[in-house]
Amino acid sequence: MSTRSETIKISTPEGDQPSSFFLAFLSRPPQGSGPGLIFITENLNINQEIEKEAIALSEEGYVVLVPDLSLFSSDNKYMIICIERAIHRLTSVPERIGKMGIVGRGKGGDIAIQLMSKASHDQQNPCLIDCGVAYYPTMFEDHVSDLMKIRVPFVIHIPADEKSNVATFIDQIKQSSSNGLVDIFKYERMSYGFAAPENQNSAEINGITRMAFTRSLNILRKVLGPYFDLSALWDKHIEYEFETKNVQMTMSTMTNEAYVNHVPTMAGAVGQKQIAQFYEHHFIHCNPPDSRIIPISRTIGLDRLVDEMVFCFTHTQEVDWILPGVAPTNKYVEIPLVVIVNFRGDKLHSEHIYWDQASVLAQIGLLNKEGLPITGAEQAKKVIDVNLPGYRFHKDVIFE
Repeated sequence: MSTRSETIKISTPEGDQPSSFFLAFLSRPPQGSGPGLIFITENLNINQEIEKEAIALSEEGYVVLVPDLSLFSSDNKYMIICIERAIHRLTSVPERIGKMGIVGRGKGGDIAIQLMSKASHDQQNPCLIDCGVAYYPTMFEDHVSDLMKIRVPFVIHIPADEKSNVATFIDQIKQSSSNGLVDIFKYERMSYGFAAPENQNSAEINGITRMAFTRSLNILRKVLGPYFDLSALWDKHIEYEFETKNVQMTMSTMTNEAYVNHVPTMAGAVGQKQIAQFYEHHFIHCNPPDSRIIPISRTIGLDRLVDEMVFCFTHTQEVDWILPGVAPTNKYVEIPLVVIVNFRGDKLHSEHIYWDQASVLAQIGLLNKEGLPITGAEQAKKVIDVNLPGYRFHKDVIFE
């Protein structure tokens, strides 16, 4: 099932305004229904990139509404009223089930903070939002008193470049806020707009953006849900790869934009079509018949899973993903392998697979380990049995 998205109209309050309505982009989750989420962007608008972001959020399990407030950007109070209209419109969407949250970036972050502060002491109009996230609000220093009034879980992401003095205000908020509901995360060397799609132009910014998103998702999952059994989803993916050996069923467990990267050999692909071809011709059907996995450990996070295992096989055929271009040697290989899986909702979004390629090459006889700080199958055996003796360096130097 895929997301269903559309642009809708929401009527504005009566008054001297440039339009009697504003547009909003609505995206429903592929799971069919879910909690509601208001998403307000830096420029208060909607474009193709923002629609992609909204769809990605809906794939996390949310009914997402992105209001276009660009026509009213000069009237802050009126924008708050329009957001309240958008919230009420979201409550009427049949697929919206359960609680609701709000995520705002830049000017959208300002609106989210002001909305939650206003709702906290408005007895006649109880707040319909159960949690919130603000990225780099433009008037952070002016929001100290507003943040102290918020009475629902709220997360703020603040850039802290060399010219920034936000630490003073963060300390002030933490010391003055007694409810403990507001969490503030500071990002060194980042500047305004770091999470916007157009600014993902370096590995550092991209990594920080992913970290901030996971922190945002943490509060959304805790307060709104939904929760997914990542371990069961991963088990099903592995079953389709190694037992069923069905490419189509394997692809059904992954997002449309998924990617796979076997790091040591850089084997893999991006997107459903390319990954399906990679699995069909270079992975699922090219593993030797005696291939097996010995599980070691599994760590499960909010949107990520780390699986530690030992992969065993006899090199009776060319194995494209681990030994591309290497003719069969008939050597038996045992190699510790770590997979880091990122999920988007209930689908796999990325796989990073790591192993020690030097050990693999040594085990099939293509690399002489004599005099080199590398090990062969013994590294796999020690992962399985921690009581086995370690590398000679530890015996000769550390324990001398």
